[in-house]
Amino acid sequence: MSVLDIRRHAERVNRADDQSALSPAGRAMCERLAKGAPKYTLVVASPLPRAKETAERIAGRIDGAEPGLLPDLGGAAAQMFGEMRTLADWARLMRDDETARHVAEEQLPTWTRIAARVGDRDRVLAVSHGGIVDLPAIVIAARLGAKLDGASFGYGEGVRVTYARGAPVKIEELRVR
Repeated sequence: MSVLDIRRHAERVNRADDQSALSPAGRAMCERLAKGAPKYTLVVASPLPRAKETAERIAGRIDGAEPGLLPDLGGAAAQMFGEMRTLADWARLMRDDETARHVAEEQLPTWTRIAARVGDRDRVLAVSHGGIVDLPAIVIAARLGAKLDGASFGYGEGVRVTYARGAPVKIEELRVR
């Protein structure tokens, strides 16, 4: 069974600049996460600098950019992002907005494809963005009958998905404490 840790990027210096590097607080958080990080066989991130820097600082390297981790949120998801305070808010948005449902469903094969790039006992770190982690995580949890609860995934947070035979069999929250 391969394991995919998919996390939201760390805090960046300038939220208005998509090319912004990580802030000092973001870099410090990555250093804390790196201390407890497992050995990853594969490390990928969305093409944006904050995601690539987060992956490199947590795992000590990055093996490549993965464009599939940066879909266009579009529609209500992008407009309402700041209002998505809880995972329940994201689930509600998916019920009400076709674009949000599409983003979630579109990410599932991307995550599976990334996890399939390693062997059965290997781990992958993938770094993406808010919403792009929350939405598919909610879908996987619902399909597995697992409960994801609480706040939306903050900086450095996400989920650990265990795959067997190309399908998710377990999901766990990865929270930053």
